[in-house]
Amino acid sequence: MLTATVLVSVPLWAADPAPKAVSIDDLEGSAKLDALIERVVERQRTLNTLEAEFVQLKESALLLEAVESTGVFLFRAPDLVRWDYRLPDSMVVLFVEDTVTTYHPAQARAEQIKVSNKQRRFVRVLAGTQPLDDLTSHFSITLADPGGQAHYRLTLRPIGNILSKKLQSVEIEVDRKLFLPVVIKYNEADGDRTRYEFREMVINPEIDESRFDLELGEDVKLETLDASAGIG
Repeated sequence: MLTATVLVSVPLWAADPAPKAVSIDDLEGSAKLDALIERVVERQRTLNTLEAEFVQLKESALLLEAVESTGVFLFRAPDLVRWDYRLPDSMVVLFVEDTVTTYHPAQARAEQIKVSNKQRRFVRVLAGTQPLDDLTSHFSITLADPGGQAHYRLTLRPIGNILSKKLQSVEIEVDRKLFLPVVIKYNEADGDRTRYEFREMVINPEIDESRFDLELGEDVKLETLDASAGIG
């Protein structure tokens, strides 16, 4: 959902004066979209770690009203992701290699799901850590620029019937200074919507790999599922 780091690239200047760099905001149409994607990918690929507060807003026909959750998000390249939900209910969602673990401490239960390579991509999309250029073969991408200090807004729509059956679109808001996703909205085909907003981001902090360890006590009921077979 997603998500990132303030690393500024330094241009290599030749001995002779080089043409002045063109600002993304000076471009239009596909040239502007291509330049933005290139800048975002540059930032994403140089992101090593990230710690941020997040707000999740979940809307579903099964819910009487939208549910807002808050917590802390951790990322360590290439694909260690941890969501610590604190309010309204404590929950941990941990993504390590090809396994997603969801732990409910108050209920002493957990679920572990083994996912495919394609599903791993979508976990990284939700975390905002999947480089955009890796998605261009699976999504059509359009850009809306409100101008001013407002975020760039990208809308990704799946290409192909298989993805379209599950996912309507992914909306990504990119910070104009960080050139990294700060808001990710996941719109499912059945009408459910989940929005993630990242706040108080700390770029490339020291995050030990042990913070992605999750010790489940003997009293925790663990259910496992292999969802990777035959999916890619």
